[in-house]
Amino acid sequence: MSDHTPSFDTSWLREGQGRPPELKWAFYGDDAVVSMALSRESGDVFVCDASSTLYRLSRAGKIVAVTHPRSPLTQLAWSEDGQWGYGIDSDKTVVRFDRNLQVDWEFESHDDILCLATSPFGHHVIATHSDATNVVLNERKRKIARFETVRPLQYVKFCGAEPVLFGAAENGLLCCHNLVGAQLWQERVWSNVGSMSVTGAGDIIYLANFSHGVQAFDGDGRSLGAYVLEGTVDRISASYEPYRLIATTVEQFIYWLDSDGDLIWSSGTPTGVVDIACDPLGDWVLIALQSGEVIKLEW
Repeated sequence: MSDHTPSFDTSWLREGQGRPPELKWAFYGDDAVVSMALSRESGDVFVCDASSTLYRLSRAGKIVAVTHPRSPLTQLAWSEDGQWGYGIDSDKTVVRFDRNLQVDWEFESHDDILCLATSPFGHHVIATHSDATNVVLNERKRKIARFETVRPLQYVKFCGAEPVLFGAAENGLLCCHNLVGAQLWQERVWSNVGSMSVTGAGDIIYLANFSHGVQAFDGDGRSLGAYVLEGTVDRISASYEPYRLIATTVEQFIYWLDSDGDLIWSSGTPTGVVDIACDPLGDWVLIALQSGEVIKLEW
């Protein structure tokens, strides 16, 4: 079901610090949210829940398409225009979907998949693995690259402006490779990483570094400094242009920041957060909650 009225008390949106957002819509499917992806150009939202139901929602939060994968997809990655997407099925299988959520092909991997990322138009997908090998496939399921990193890449993102991708391990590694797997640069990271976000042109890479806050790096891996937040930062999402950041903490707080790291709004959440996504211009965010809802907040 899709509804504009959430099942929880929304007073927490107004009880925090700074300028509170407006709740634009709330969506609740059949079960708890497992994974979520935003197509930033089309505004489509893709949600998979624990009952193994995959939804495509419109920009207004309405259900447009539904399908039922064999098992809940533990991670989703979708093209910016919403035309093609990928999911991890049963830990070792990459599934490619079209815009109507029909399966285009499946690829059985050799080891457990840690992370998926797709290029802006969905023509390439990378799957990283627990044995530190990484595989890049094209839209015809052809393997165009296979390369290894010194540590398994837990997080990976394609650059929106150049044919390169950025990866980070849970600890000790931040790197950049081209589409055939050649390493362009590699840097040590001296703290654990909870998530990674990259601006559209790859100008800034943000890492959620738990007790070390949010660390920022430029597109060549040089440190730009850190934003220290109260709490243990476990998720980060940036707008396409470097305007806004949304971060969450283990202690169930959300922070809405400008590009300088200054606070615009923060509040505690009524339940834990499963995933977050920031829109391209930094006007609104999506938050998937452990209660099973996906909400859109706008400033």
